[in-house]
Order: sequence, then C-alpha cells, then structure tokens
Amino acid sequence: MILRNKTLFLTFIITNLFNFLIYSNTYGESNWPQFRGPNFNGVALSQSIPKDFSPENKLIWKISTPIGHSSPIIWDNKIFITGHDNKNFKSICLNRENGSVLWEKHRPISKIRVYDHVAGDPSNSTPATNGDIVIFYFDDYGLIATDLNGNLKWEYTVVPISNSFSYGASPIIFDNKVFINRDGGFDSSLLCLDLKTGKKIWSAKRPNFIPSFCSPYPIKQDDNNLILSGGSGKLIAYSANNGEEIWSTIGLPSFVCPTPVESNGIVVFGGWTTAHVSGQNRVESVFNDNSNVSEESKKDPGAFFNQFDSDNNKKLSLLEFPESRAKDAFNYIDTNRDGFVVMDEWAPLYTNQPNAPGRNVMLGISAKGKGDITQTNVLWELKKGLPYVASPLIYRNRVYLAAKGGFISCVDVQTGKPLYQKERLGVGGEYYASPIAVNGNIIVCAQRGNVFLVKASKKLDIVHSTHLKEKIFATPAVVDSKIYIRSEGHLWSFGN
Repeated sequence: MILRNKTLFLTFIITNLFNFLIYSNTYGESNWPQFRGPNFNGVALSQSIPKDFSPENKLIWKISTPIGHSSPIIWDNKIFITGHDNKNFKSICLNRENGSVLWEKHRPISKIRVYDHVAGDPSNSTPATNGDIVIFYFDDYGLIATDLNGNLKWEYTVVPISNSFSYGASPIIFDNKVFINRDGGFDSSLLCLDLKTGKKIWSAKRPNFIPSFCSPYPIKQDDNNLILSGGSGKLIAYSANNGEEIWSTIGLPSFVCPTPVESNGIVVFGGWTTAHVSGQNRVESVFNDNSNVSEESKKDPGAFFNQFDSDNNKKLSLLEFPESRAKDAFNYIDTNRDGFVVMDEWAPLYTNQPNAPGRNVMLGISAKGKGDITQTNVLWELKKGLPYVASPLIYRNRVYLAAKGGFISCVDVQTGKPLYQKERLGVGGEYYASPIAVNGNIIVCAQRGNVFLVKASKKLDIVHSTHLKEKIFATPAVVDSKIYIRSEGHLWSFGN
C-alpha cells in the first residue's frame, strides 16, 4: 500500500513537471505572446521589475495609443496591440525599445456601435502570436493573421455577435491551432482554426449560450490536449483535436467575464454577476463606496431621484448620475436612448429578481474524468470576494482574486481555505485588468489608474502603489524585467 501511494505520488509529480516543461518551453521566458502571458496563467517566469516604478520613476518610455482595451503582447523586440477610430480597426506593431510604431494595418469599420456599457469597445480582444504568425480579432470583422512584419497570411470573417456590452474574449494559439470563443452569436460555438491556413478544423456548437467574455484555456489531461471554455453557467472541456466534449461542470455564473486558470490538475473558475443578485443587494452592487448615495436612496428609487435630480425635471442625465457602475451602464438603463433616465427605467432595478440560471461562485475543480463531473470533482467553492471581470491568478499554490470595490482575496488552491478575504486595497471602483505575478509580487490594476504591487504572502502586504492618471482596462505584460501597462490613452514601459 505504501509503495502504491509512493508510485501514485511520483506519477503525479512527473506528469505535472512534464506539463510545466511543455508550457514553459512553448514560448520561452522572454516573450508575452497572448492574453495572460507565455503559459496562459498570468505568471511571469524568471522576471524581476522595479518595486518603485511610477510616472516619475523608472519610466523608460510612454507613447500615445488609439482607443482600445486590448492588452499588449510581446515577441522579442515587438509589441502588438489593437485599437480603432471612427473609420478603421487598427492592428499595430511597436518597437519594444522605444515605443515607436513599426507598422500599422487598417480594416474598415462598417458600422459604429453604441454600447450599453462604458467598457464596451470593438477592440477588446488581445492579439496572440507564436513568433511567426500574429492573430488579431475584431468581433465586427473577424480574425486577421499576419506575419511579424504585418504581411497578411489569411483572414476569417465572422457574423458579429449582437452584444450590447461588446465582445471581450481573446483568441489563443495552442497546438498549431487558433481557438476563439463565439458565445452568444448567430453561430454560438467554440471555433478552432488551422494556424497556418485559417481553415476551420472544427466548431463545437454551444446553442443557447449567452455572450461570454471568457477566453479559451488549454490544459493537458492523460496525454490529451483539452480546451476549457466557460459560459452560461458551465465550464466545458473540449478535445483540442476534434471538439468533442470531454467533461463539464455546472452551477457557475451565467454571464461570465473571467477566464479559467489551472495548476497541478486543479482548475479555478467562476465569478460574480448582477444577474444573480436582487433587491437591496443588487442596488448596492451598482454603487461604489464613495458614490455619495444615501442609504435612503439605496432603498427607494424616489429618494434617489430627489437626491440627484438637480434641476427637478423628473429625469436624470449622465452628468447627474453619481460615479458608479450604474453610471457606467447608463446606456443600458436608458432603454429608449433619449439621453435621460426616467423613473420607469430606474425603478425596476429595485424590484428585479435574478434573471438567469446559475450562481455567483468560484470553484476549484479536479480536471479529470468524463461527462458531468460536478458532483465528483468540485474540490471547493468560494462565495465571497468574487471578481466581476478580472481572472483568477494561481501563484505559489495560492489563488488571488481582485474584485470590484478594491477587494483582494487569497485562498489555498487545493482546499479553497481563505488566507485572507476581501481585504481593501484602498481604491474602489472596477478592476478589469487581470492580476499577474512577478518575482514574489502580485500586480493589481484598478480601472481608476492605480497600480498595486502586493506581496505574495498569507497576509495582505502592499509593497508599492502608483497612479497613472488614466483608466486601466488592459492586463499588463512583463518581459526582460520590464513591465508594460496600457492605460486609456497610453502604453507605458517601466524598468531599470
């Protein structure tokens, strides 16, 4: 029995070491080739960045960028981002040494959309590269593949997803294939294309799935390559070879933004959405801590109008709304799009019940087996301090979560036991950028422009913080001990 246990333990260690070597050697440590880096998990390997960087200190360069929320990716001396103006989608390549533009390619925008949320943007998706081919994705256009010099290799057009919050998932490159989540569209599916030719290899249909911002995530299981894709209350593992559904887990959020992450056979996935809260909790969830909304206004829509209808015209303009998630989603609340919110549009927030199946939760899942593994493979669940957009980070056997309002949590990856939970960073608002790890620290970015270095430890320890004075939606990248952060109007390079 003892010998058998030792054999199983050694097999487990060797298998996971093999997986680590495969992923870490895929792109090397000097590149950040796609969303969340070389291993898809937000961990910068063998890197070190200055702990005191700021706009006044350790700034190497800063350049202006077009409108767009995609995160920077890096291959050798080249940085790739996307953006847009009122006429064109933009695929851009920058010189990593000084930020100068090496090349820029345009595709026409057929129709200017008005999104229901301030974070809505047609160039949300982060590019991906393997060092030979770069994949750009614009939901209203499709996939564009170029070489590193911008020469077109192929294109794959899509039917745009009619999503009032825009499209948020990013393509990934894995096993010489391109994977992209198309939840909520006319052709709702997980799509797999040949990296070199752009030809469709398979499409795993996901009927009745609502739009999801979850990017695909690759794992290995019993010598098989799998692709994880979450959405509409489920997490499904597909065969990377043919799109066959291998296993699934249910009981997750219906509308999901975070992307799953895996370490040593444990997948962490879940999140939070207003679709699963109601009444007072729902009202309070749309206001920031410092939005000056009275307790009475949180309970009574009439009191809210009395507090903020400054000109007493029985309607609220965007300028009259307090800074909050409600203001961010003003276009969604203003159902007739006349530029004002009236009582009939505002009052339902106070009475609406949860309007989608699923629940707000973060799960730790043993990534093995076949079929529905919900009852057998869910190791733990967490219901507090859940992120709305930012993906979970696994680093040194701990899971780090950055949530709306400036809360950070740290739990044990194997048990889900909180080491600390909902500790305050001191800056409220949204947290769209996913946290990354580098040299014993966690980098957390607030939408309001604050950047925190948090020590990877059992207690919250903020090592350093700075403010870029612009909103941050994108996830940072780290290469050659330099950190690259995209804010609303600029790309920054910090390092020694």
